[in-house]
Amino acid sequence: MVGAACFYWLERLQPVFFALALFALAYEIWLVRRRPGSMRSWSIRAMIAFSLGVNAMVAGTWVVLWFRYR
Repeated sequence: MVGAACFYWLERLQPVFFALALFALAYEIWLVRRRPGSMRSWSIRAMIAFSLGVNAMVAGTWVVLWFRYR
């Protein structure tokens, strides 16, 4: 019973998690863009690229699963 209730609320809150992930990514990009160009090292750019990739994979999986189990 507890598992079903948790699954129900996680399913209902999916758009909130999705919006929060997008907001966090936008905030991260904003922080990096505020820095002067000389302070944007390759590691900072790699971190942004990795974050973009992970968010794209999570969003894509979320959309695919949403259509699959609709």
